[in-house]
Amino acid sequence: MANAKTKHTISSYSLPDRIQYIRQELRHLTQSELAKLSGVSQSTVAQVEKGKKDPSISTLKKIAEALDVHLAVLFASDDVHVFDMGRLKKKYDHVDKLNPTLYTALGKVVSWAKDVGFLK
Repeated sequence: MANAKTKHTISSYSLPDRIQYIRQELRHLTQSELAKLSGVSQSTVAQVEKGKKDPSISTLKKIAEALDVHLAVLFASDDVHVFDMGRLKKKYDHVDKLNPTLYTALGKVVSWAKDVGFLK
């Protein structure tokens, strides 16, 4: 896994690294706990995190759901950003509760979406 103290771009993390990072550093789960939450075996979680097994989309969906992230987060890149609106909605029940950085970023996304005709 890329060193968490060194500044890396998201593209420098492999899929196994991302899953392991989210599980350990953000959700504070063991492989066994993730396995129980996701309904996949602990050995599958271990093999995926070690890069020894290519998981099916079904398995990735289960893991992402158990980690409480959108599946797309596992595949984001430096030029493809994911706003997990479901997660944001759970965390911030009103626009006034958004932190300034997130408020500005979402404002820019909405403005762009209007400019290109995606939103009216």
